Amino acid sequence: MGLFDRKKSVSREELRSALRRDSGIIKGGEGKYSSGERDRLGQEVFGPKYGSKISKLDYQRAIRDLENKKGRTTSMEEREKIDDRIKYLEQMGGRGI
Repeated sequence: MGLFDRKKSVSREELRSALRRDSGIIKGGEGKYSSGERDRLGQEVFGPKYGSKISKLDYQRAIRDLENKKGRTTSMEEREKIDDRIKYLEQMGGRGI
């Protein structure tokens, strides 16, 4: 079950808690995010510009920003890292993300 399957928005604390509780396994990718990596991912992707509540639209916008960053990156290794982040966040968000 994803973050936005039953709710329209989540608080920043709920998002951080969900990232902490998650297993960190990247479906469709290789590897696993450690607890520290998941915490840094949440801080980097969902910075202060999103406020205290993160709506489904904000979540989608953050993923779109990562996709834009991936398009501007020339290093193949960096592209794969960003792609894994996108896949992980999409599976965390739930259906319709």
